[in-house]
Amino acid sequence: MTEEKAVQGGKHIARVLKEEGVEYYFGLVGGEMYTIMVGCGMEGIELVHVRHEQAGAYAADGYARASGKVGICFGTSGPGLTNMISGIAHARRCYSPVVCFIGEHGMITDGRGGSQECNGDQILPSLTKWTRRIVDVHTLAFFTKKAIRDAMTYPQGPCAIIIPRDINPQRTTIAQQAGFVPNAYEKPLPPMGNPAAIEKAVDTLLNVAKKPIIAAGNGLFYSNAEAELQEFVELTNIPVITRRQARGAVPEDHPLAFRGGARRATLRASDVACLIGLRLDSLEGFGAWAKGRKLIQITESVSDIETTAPSEEIVIGSPKMILQQMIECVKQNYKGKIPKKDAWLTELNGFKAADQKYLDDEIARVKNNKPIHPAWVADQACSVLEDNATVILDGRTSSTHTTPRFIAKKSGRSLDGGLWAGLGHGIPMGIGAQLARPGEQILVIMGDGSVGLGAWEFETAVRCQTPIVIQLNNNQVWHGLAGAKFVHGVKLVGEQTPVHHPAFIHETDYTKFAECVGGIGIRVEDPKDVAAAHAKAFEMAHAQNKPAIVDIVVDGTIGGASESAVTDAQMRQRLSWLDPEDLDEEWRQRLYPELYEKK
Repeated sequence: MTEEKAVQGGKHIARVLKEEGVEYYFGLVGGEMYTIMVGCGMEGIELVHVRHEQAGAYAADGYARASGKVGICFGTSGPGLTNMISGIAHARRCYSPVVCFIGEHGMITDGRGGSQECNGDQILPSLTKWTRRIVDVHTLAFFTKKAIRDAMTYPQGPCAIIIPRDINPQRTTIAQQAGFVPNAYEKPLPPMGNPAAIEKAVDTLLNVAKKPIIAAGNGLFYSNAEAELQEFVELTNIPVITRRQARGAVPEDHPLAFRGGARRATLRASDVACLIGLRLDSLEGFGAWAKGRKLIQITESVSDIETTAPSEEIVIGSPKMILQQMIECVKQNYKGKIPKKDAWLTELNGFKAADQKYLDDEIARVKNNKPIHPAWVADQACSVLEDNATVILDGRTSSTHTTPRFIAKKSGRSLDGGLWAGLGHGIPMGIGAQLARPGEQILVIMGDGSVGLGAWEFETAVRCQTPIVIQLNNNQVWHGLAGAKFVHGVKLVGEQTPVHHPAFIHETDYTKFAECVGGIGIRVEDPKDVAAAHAKAFEMAHAQNKPAIVDIVVDGTIGGASESAVTDAQMRQRLSWLDPEDLDEEWRQRLYPELYEKK
C-alpha cells in the first residue's frame, strides 16, 4: 500500500475549499499566504489579485451575495490584516457569508517585537461570527470546513482564520488532520415549522387581518424561497415588500408588490405584518412602524425576533419550508374561501400611484437641467437595465436617487453597504458579482467621493476581464449638500473651494483614468446623452470584455433624495448644534428668518 503523502497546510485548506465548491478567492499577495495560493492553484481555484486588501473582502462579499455561496478572501500579516478590516466589517453588517484567511507573525515571536506583529484574534471578534487563531497545523482542515459551514448558516456572516507563519509550512497527511474526514456528511434538510403555529399564522393573515402585509428579507434569499413567496402572495392576494437581499424576490412591478415611497404609508396602514427572514434593525427603523399592529415572525434564528410589538405568532424554521407549509395549509383549509381584500388593495394602489407621481413630477422638473440632476441620471440608467441586472450602490447622493427608481425583478440584484454604510466597496463588489453572474449586466453606482476609496480596483477589473459598468456621478464634492451649510466656518489648506463646499474635490475627467489603465471611458455633460451613454458602455464592455466608466457631470448643489423633502424648520432642528453665525449666509437667512426681520 502506498503511504499517503504529507503536504503543507495550504494544500489542506485548498482541498477543503475545492470540496465545498469554491471557484474563486480574492486578496493581495503576502508572504504568509504563499502556501494557500499554491494549494488553491493546484486545486484549480482561481485568484482575483486586488490592489488593496480591503478590496479582497469587498469582492468576496459581492461574490457571496450575488451567488448565494461562500466568498473567500485572504490577506497577509500586520498591515494586510488591518487593511482588510473595513471589508470584513462590511460583510458582517451586510450578513454576507465570507471566510477570511489571514497571515500572522510567527508564534515564537509573540511579544518579542517580531515583524508585523498583530493579533487578529484580539481585533476581529466583534466584526466576525467567530475568529480562530490556528495553533496546531493538524486543525487546519477542521476549522476551514467549520468556517464555511458557519458563515453559510443563518444569519450569514464572516468567519476569520488567523494562521501564524510557522503553521502552514508544516506537513501532515489527511489522516493526521484532527476532527476531519473528507465529505463526511451531506447538508441536512432545512427545518420545518410547527404545524400548529403555521395554521395560526395563516388564520391570522386570512381571517383576522383586514389589511395584512408580508415583509421578507435576507432569510428568504438565503433559503432560496423566492418561488414559494410569490406563490403564497398570489394565492392569498396579500401585498408584499421585499427588503435587503430579498428585494425583487417578488418582482417589484408585480401588482401585489410595494416599495420605495409607498412603503411608509402601506406599513403604517396595515394591521397585521408577517415578517419572513427580516430583521427589524436600523434600516427598518427598528420596527417603529410595527407598534399597534399584530406581528407574525418567521425566521431561522431567534436573534431576528423583534420585541417592539407583541408577536401574534413566532415560527422558527426555514422560510422556504415554512412557506411550503403555509401554501399547503391554504390549499387544504381555505379552498374557495380566501377572504377578499379589495378595499385594502385599492388603498395600496393609491399609495403606489402617489409615489410614482412624485417620481414622475421630479423627472419632469429636472430632465433638462445642466449640470445634470442626479435623479435624471438614475432614471435614465435604470431605463437601459435588463431584468436580471445587478445594481451595486456605492455613493451617498447617487444611491439615494437610484434606490427608488430601480425596479428589482429578481432577488439579490440590489447590493449596498447595508448597516455598515461605508464607501469604496462598489468596484470590487462588482468584480465579485460579475464572476458570480457572467454575461449579466453589473452596474456600479458611485460618486467621486467613493472613487478616492476604491478606484484602483478598476485596474483589477481590467486584468480580470470583468465587463462591469461604473456610473460615476461627478459632482466635485464629498458628502453632497451637507457641508455647504457651514462652508464659511471651515478653513482649507491650499486651493479654495470653487463650488461653495468645504469638502470639494478638484475637477477631474475620470475617462482619462479609465483609459490609462486599459478600460473604457465615456464622458457625459448633456442630459440628453445619459441613457445612450449607459447603453453604449454595456455594449462596449461586453464586446471587449473590459470594464467601463460613465463619467457624468452632475449638479454638486443637489443633496440626497430625502433632503428635498426636509422643510427648513426640520433642517433647523437637525442643525441645532450650529449657532446662526456658523452657517453660510444663504442658510442663515433660510433657517433663521427672524434675524432679518425689520424691527
